[in-house]
Amino acid sequence: MTDRVFEAAAAMERCNQAFAMVTITAVEGIVPRTSGRMLVREDGSHVGTIGGHHVEDQAVEAAVRAIATGEGVQLAVDCPKGRMMLMIDVVNRSRKVHVVGFGQVGRCVAETLHGVGYAIYVHDIRPVDCPYAAGVKVSDSWSGALEGLVLDECSAIVVTVQGGRELLSNVDFSKAFYVGLLSSRSRIVPDKGISAPLGLDIGAETPQEVAISVAAEIMRAFNRTGGRPLCDDRRRLVIVRGAGDLASATIIRLTRAGYHVLALETARPTQVRRNVSFAEAVYDGSYVVDGMKAVLIDSPQECFHAFDRHEVPVLVDEEASSIGILSPTVVVDAVMAKKNLGTRRDMAPLVVALGPGFTAGDDVDVVIETKRGHDLGRIITAGSAAANTGVPGVIGGYGRERVVHSSASGVFRGVKTFGDIVKAGDVIAYVGDVPQTTMIDGMVRGMLHDGLQVCEGFKIADIDPRGEGIDYTSPSDKARAIAGGVLEAVDSFFASFM
Repeated sequence: MTDRVFEAAAAMERCNQAFAMVTITAVEGIVPRTSGRMLVREDGSHVGTIGGHHVEDQAVEAAVRAIATGEGVQLAVDCPKGRMMLMIDVVNRSRKVHVVGFGQVGRCVAETLHGVGYAIYVHDIRPVDCPYAAGVKVSDSWSGALEGLVLDECSAIVVTVQGGRELLSNVDFSKAFYVGLLSSRSRIVPDKGISAPLGLDIGAETPQEVAISVAAEIMRAFNRTGGRPLCDDRRRLVIVRGAGDLASATIIRLTRAGYHVLALETARPTQVRRNVSFAEAVYDGSYVVDGMKAVLIDSPQECFHAFDRHEVPVLVDEEASSIGILSPTVVVDAVMAKKNLGTRRDMAPLVVALGPGFTAGDDVDVVIETKRGHDLGRIITAGSAAANTGVPGVIGGYGRERVVHSSASGVFRGVKTFGDIVKAGDVIAYVGDVPQTTMIDGMVRGMLHDGLQVCEGFKIADIDPRGEGIDYTSPSDKARAIAGGVLEAVDSFFASFM
């Protein structure tokens, strides 16, 4: 019986068919068997035995589920007077490709896909010699070639004969992860859910080349990846200096547009709108803004692991030395220091800066206007942004009054927090033993991180005079407008030069 299990496994392995091997690993008390193996197929049929009756019923049910998920499991099955521990190992992912037509192209497609682990099912009207096929169906005519075919989420179908669209009209392919038709570009009418002509555009001409392009497209569809060249991770790399609120909005916008963005911060970030700033990851190890997670990393090279996890990497690198290590395509200075702290135009093919302190065409390529008003978010390719007046933009009739600056030097400790409603004169924090009060009524929208050493005049809080109902949990309208300007500049650069 054991030999039959291994013979069945070898046969299915040759054809890349998915199955599970169930093995008794331990027993307690009185059980039907103390050792044994059983092979379970996707449809629940099996070879071998581990004891029969409810033991095998439970094992088969669990094995079918394991095959569907592609992950092995351990299972404990209780018997009347004992217990059996089973290991369920899944062999091969469930990936099936139905190749319609086994001519030159069909044969090459089948061979290529079999070589990368797909189970091949061949449909033709002539006898077919395909020793690695999981199944072969020979019909009297093409009209019946796909009769009775059932496709699931793990199935793909490749039609390499003429009249493929008519053949598919008799098949429900809505669940298939890929449907492709071999056709010239001039003869096909676009149809939702069908790749026609099939394959990726790699300049393929020979059957072997076509097979590679089709296999790549099928793998992309099954694995649900973008299919971009791996080197695009490098080409689409953007490094943003700073991870405060404006920088974070920019990072979010660029990331959602498909760019890989690394944020650089100081060891002790001092932004007050920290609840919408990825810089908080420096203190907490990770932080989420607008549904996007940032994680603190220890070295520049770690950023690519974060990208793979769809996370924003934040690196403590005040001198921006990682720019020379990673050679990004784009550098964005979003420190918001109102002056240039070392950003140079030669740091990357495109260098963008936010706000005053930079000159487009001189120390950077592009400047983004950050002053509230008609030009907010405007792309400047020659010259500078509006000069810093030292007066915050007016919101709800208040400008300078809505920002709280420290009246003393010492260690900061907040009393109020984000979203709190305060009145003029309320104590919102302490610097050392000196209470810090607000000048106006409103909602706390910004608050410095506890434990920071500040000097007199340092910005420690931000009060929104519009009060209750203001969204303080997501990037502001100003931040999003600036982020839109950065994205437009970056997109334009890539469209023109990459």
